[in-house]
Amino acid sequence: MQPLFSVTLSKNRRAWLIGATLATTWNYLFNLGFDHTLKRLTGSTRKSIKLRFLHAFSFELGLLIVFLPIIAWWMEIELLEAFLVDVSFALFYLVYAFVFTWCYDTTFPDTDAAASLD
Repeated sequence: MQPLFSVTLSKNRRAWLIGATLATTWNYLFNLGFDHTLKRLTGSTRKSIKLRFLHAFSFELGLLIVFLPIIAWWMEIELLEAFLVDVSFALFYLVYAFVFTWCYDTTFPDTDAAASLD
């Protein structure tokens, strides 16, 4: 099989596993902090579409910053190449974060929430 970014498939699989684990941990910590801050500032965790985009983008930016040096070290590649690998992870998780949090907020709405902004 053709290596992705001149890296063997075996190293890619391990990097994806590390990335998924890191993203899951970051997802929990980021959402906990984001929702606590949002509730403190607005009294609710309800998110408008604009706020959902800000949430998903800031989640991905934080994940990109944290994951970049790890992917470069693990895959033994230059930072620019690691950035390209990292962006491919980020694009997937950007869509995932947006859809997941929207579904979660719809399924488990904030009981203190005022009228819906959606």
